[in-house]
Amino acid sequence: MQKAIGTRYTAKKLTANINNICKTCDICIKNKTRGQAKYGLVSHLGPATKPFEIISIDTIGGFGGSRSMKRYLHLLVDHFIRYAYILTSKTQNAKDFIKLVSNITNLNDIDIILADQYPGINSKELKTFLNDKSIALVFTAVNSPFSNGLNERLNQTLVNKIRCQINEKPNTIAWTTIAHNCLSKYNDTEHTVTGFAPRYLLDGTDVTIVPNELKQGKRIEEWIEDRKKALQNTIKSHNYNKMLIDRKRKDYSFNRGDLVYVENGHKLNRKKLDELRIGPFKIEEKISSSIYTIDTGHRKSESNLFHVTKLIPVPK
Repeated sequence: MQKAIGTRYTAKKLTANINNICKTCDICIKNKTRGQAKYGLVSHLGPATKPFEIISIDTIGGFGGSRSMKRYLHLLVDHFIRYAYILTSKTQNAKDFIKLVSNITNLNDIDIILADQYPGINSKELKTFLNDKSIALVFTAVNSPFSNGLNERLNQTLVNKIRCQINEKPNTIAWTTIAHNCLSKYNDTEHTVTGFAPRYLLDGTDVTIVPNELKQGKRIEEWIEDRKKALQNTIKSHNYNKMLIDRKRKDYSFNRGDLVYVENGHKLNRKKLDELRIGPFKIEEKISSSIYTIDTGHRKSESNLFHVTKLIPVPK
């Protein structure tokens, strides 16, 4: 269209004016998939500086039928040492998550749990259990699985490993048994971010492939020093990824009272011609530089938490 206009008409800052009109058009903002800037820089919960300071919890479905009646795998990961725990079950209710968390709380204290907004996790029963244990529950924003990226990445790794072993020898071993075997191998394998195996960082167990006869035990001082190196490696990895992602992001400071458009739910739950964004709505509260409370009419307060990448400011 711009080329067609340019052959018959010209004006000062023609291209800039066309771009400005497209970027400030209400209908364009709410319905077009392209042309809108991505707001908000990468942030970080933590980083955790000791085991069980911050853990994240998630659940994966669709496992039924592989020689087991259980359909779900519930996953819990420590942010500092990357050690993981799993629980397989037939359901996704609060009792399952309480049982999973209890695997840690029976021996260690947890400070913070990061979780997506599943009904079983966002339940009164689980919240009461965590409150009694003095554990803070932090929810990710609506439709923002990347906020729980550590879990999402491990989900992918475990599912790939389970799928490979299931299809290597079909119908011979229950998927639940294979899942626990894959988890054990993960905990014994050097992590690409920390540079150390999760089990070693947890309790100092030497899980290297060197024969036991040739292994030389490490002193506690060396193990503590390796934990410090793991933290440094984690921070270094985060900063590198942040640099890459922030190149494509626009730094923008939203404040209380600002009018914004918000993403209209997950794309899989939208009809083809539904609006991509809805609003404008007023920002009720700024929780952090990444999370904002916006009253979109949801009954549960957690459902009104939105990540900065899901917001577009209303043109002034």
